[in-house]
Amino acid sequence: MKKNEFLYPLFWLALLFFVFADFKAISQIAIHSSDMPQIGDTLRVSMTAFIPQGYQQAGMDTTWDFSSLEAQSQRVDSFVNVNETPMAYYIYFGLLGGANLASPISAIPGLPLMDGFNFYKNESSSYNDMGLAYRTVDVPIIPLKYDNPDKYYQFPMTPGLTWSSTAGFSISLPGVGYLSRQKIRNSEVDGWGMLTTPFGTFPTLRVKSSVVEHDSIYIDSLGMGFPINRNFTEYKWLGNDQGIPLLQITEEGFLVSATYRDIYRMPVVPLSVTLGPDTTVMHGNTITLTAHVTGGVQPYQYLWNTMDTVKSITVTVEDTKTYTVFVIDSQPNFGFARQTIFVDFPSDIPDCREKLLSVYPNPTEGNVTVTITSDNGPLFLDVFNSTGTRIKQIQLLNTPSPQTVNLSGLPDGIYLLQVRSNNNTYSSKLIIQH
Repeated sequence: MKKNEFLYPLFWLALLFFVFADFKAISQIAIHSSDMPQIGDTLRVSMTAFIPQGYQQAGMDTTWDFSSLEAQSQRVDSFVNVNETPMAYYIYFGLLGGANLASPISAIPGLPLMDGFNFYKNESSSYNDMGLAYRTVDVPIIPLKYDNPDKYYQFPMTPGLTWSSTAGFSISLPGVGYLSRQKIRNSEVDGWGMLTTPFGTFPTLRVKSSVVEHDSIYIDSLGMGFPINRNFTEYKWLGNDQGIPLLQITEEGFLVSATYRDIYRMPVVPLSVTLGPDTTVMHGNTITLTAHVTGGVQPYQYLWNTMDTVKSITVTVEDTKTYTVFVIDSQPNFGFARQTIFVDFPSDIPDCREKLLSVYPNPTEGNVTVTITSDNGPLFLDVFNSTGTRIKQIQLLNTPSPQTVNLSGLPDGIYLLQVRSNNNTYSSKLIIQH
């Protein structure tokens, strides 16, 4: 055999090998339950609100280039066995609920909640969000468990696959508040291809989920409630052995945010909201209140107890009043802040409020006498500490006669007393000195 005749078969074998290898590299993948988070995973993600165009593009054998993403903040998602959570959680979500994976979540600022966990069920046919749980000092579990799981993914996941789920929960906890949620999710695998982010280049499947969510929240310590209606679209790029999406882009109206797997780039900065210290303003004057937000991921959304939805509000001071703002970022993370504006009257104008509410002695060692003009409906006395947290609520008699209230168990400090009726709210500062 001639030398070149011997080389021809080798040439064609080598060519077929490289063609097959290249085809394999760019062919579509399938996602299974083994590609979901595993116990012990600790996965860092970056977050940003600056997203390049093209994220809505779908199709087979598509190239998505998001290498220009720049992190605004980061967090670390960790996953543990359900039996590593508090015992009440393990019983409720694990033994009784079927969850086999848990992930710690941050506390909600302004609420006395701790030890938050999300719970998931990863099984051969699907990956499901089962709900979340917190506890308080006195209550071992506040279970926010979905009546039906929120199905994130269905397996085996291949292009063209569709699925849907409906999930919801509701809970009322005295002294904390009320929360309910209803969620409808419709999902499809609308493409596959190569994804590039600052973390690297990977073959992926793309999942598009349309989500409609209605939350109803009432927070006792803030004395306010509000609905949150959300209609958003999630775009998720999933790779083999990655645990969580390599990239998730959430589109909600004109707000767009991205979360993507990444390496360490910056310290995690939690969301924080402040309004400034309580202040006193002359009767009839105007004052501008501004929510100062740090951390989290922009853009921010605002909701005041005046029902305004802007960063700053201007109010005319007619009587003492507490203003509260609720802030949510693009992830979403939450934050609360409150500020009490006390009214003062010029010396030539009588303070009519003094005639309606009288608290003495002031300062006091604990026992105070409250006198208030009779009003319609039941009367409640709320006591707030210097941070704006309601620490005591007492029902008063609807009578103009003086009533004695025992506050001797409170530590020294400045407090705000508010008497509420069906029609009015009367406020007064109180100083306790033992």
